[in-house]
Amino acid sequence: MDSLGKRLKNIRKLNSMTQIEFAKLIGVSQGTLSDLEKDRCKPSLDTLVSIRKEFKVDVNWLITGD
Repeated sequence: MDSLGKRLKNIRKLNSMTQIEFAKLIGVSQGTLSDLEKDRCKPSLDTLVSIRKEFKVDVNWLITGD
């Protein structure tokens, strides 16, 4: 099963975005996005809401993969 970080990276790749572009859109630094994609940290609620709003993804799916 994919991790939250892999799902984030997948969303970014499907939208043909660099880490810098994606990070700016969801309101985090590129370094933070890198850590999120590598599952070194978990996204804040604000970050999850931004991802949902910008990319129309289900937050449940993002968190659990279901």
